[in-house]
Amino acid sequence: MQKTFVNNTFIEDFNFALLKKAKIGKKLFPLALMIIALLLFIKLVNNNSSIEKSLTEQYINAPKVDDIYFLDFRKITSDLRPKEKYRLAKVVDITGEIVTLNYGNFYYQRQHAAEQSIRYGQLRYKGYFETGRRDFHISDLIALRESKAIYMIKRPVLNKLFGNFVSPDKVATSTAIYLPGKHQNISGEAFLNDIALETNLRSAFEQFKLSADYGYAQGQVNLASMYLNGQHVEKDIEKSLYWFKQAALQGHKPGVLKYIIVCQQVKHCSIMNFYDELVSAGVNIKVRSFDFSLEPSI
Repeated sequence: MQKTFVNNTFIEDFNFALLKKAKIGKKLFPLALMIIALLLFIKLVNNNSSIEKSLTEQYINAPKVDDIYFLDFRKITSDLRPKEKYRLAKVVDITGEIVTLNYGNFYYQRQHAAEQSIRYGQLRYKGYFETGRRDFHISDLIALRESKAIYMIKRPVLNKLFGNFVSPDKVATSTAIYLPGKHQNISGEAFLNDIALETNLRSAFEQFKLSADYGYAQGQVNLASMYLNGQHVEKDIEKSLYWFKQAALQGHKPGVLKYIIVCQQVKHCSIMNFYDELVSAGVNIKVRSFDFSLEPSI
């Protein structure tokens, strides 16, 4: 039988080469892990950015009260100091296609600082937002979004965003006092928010109608809003104006403000006559200037 002899020097060289590669591999392994982690992080950031952009587009087209708008104010006005760049705004009312915002009283130099202000609970303070209301047609807000003046929109969940509240604590009011129509209005609001119920709009309308007929001001505003938005019923501006006015004549501020917004869009509607009616009814009013103008279309 023939024996095969292998050169010992060759074996030693081969083992040395393997050992050298193994040492190099050990050195490169942490680097490879860091590169993989970095790539995964970049992918996660890009995914989050895509989701954020998609939600912002969704929220700008279907706004809700309490939405928080992140503004690059340099794209809105040039009358700013060097460090005044970013600002927050909050949706405080929606009347048809008119969205009312309150601007924050503070400017920020960086976008991150604006977000941190929410995390630190600054929006919980009553004086954070201006008292002045800014009315925008939804098409104007979409234009601001396209210009990047509105660079992000966040929608709070249970009045919280980034782990903190975005509104001052509400003062508890007694529910023991009986007010005709109040219970029906509460029921209507519950039905309106119950989107899982197929008949929610019909039930909400019926409850708001009962509440409005009882003379409960907020019920009248909610009923007017359903007529204005065409929810469950055909859109009816005249009935909407009627019910907003009934609430306004009781000194109900939302009724006054919403009537004025709708009235500006109706040819035959006179705001001055409305003011006269309020004064005659003994309602104390404070006339504010509007930040938009609409051509009467109805």
